[in-house]
Amino acid sequence: MDMNELYRLHQVSITQAANAATVEARISHAGRASGYAALIAGKQLSFGVDRPTLVSSS
Repeated sequence: MDMNELYRLHQVSITQAANAATVEARISHAGRASGYAALIAGKQLSFGVDRPTLVSSS
């Protein structure tokens, strides 16, 4: 999965969390966003970025 796709999925998850109808759905989407943020940070580190620009979804 390339960086653009990860950024897109991260943003979609944040939007879904913000618009979630239930607390459980909000938690689930926020957790997914956090997971994508971790993947993005990991890829940035593997590319040699000293301090990833995206380290959390909050």
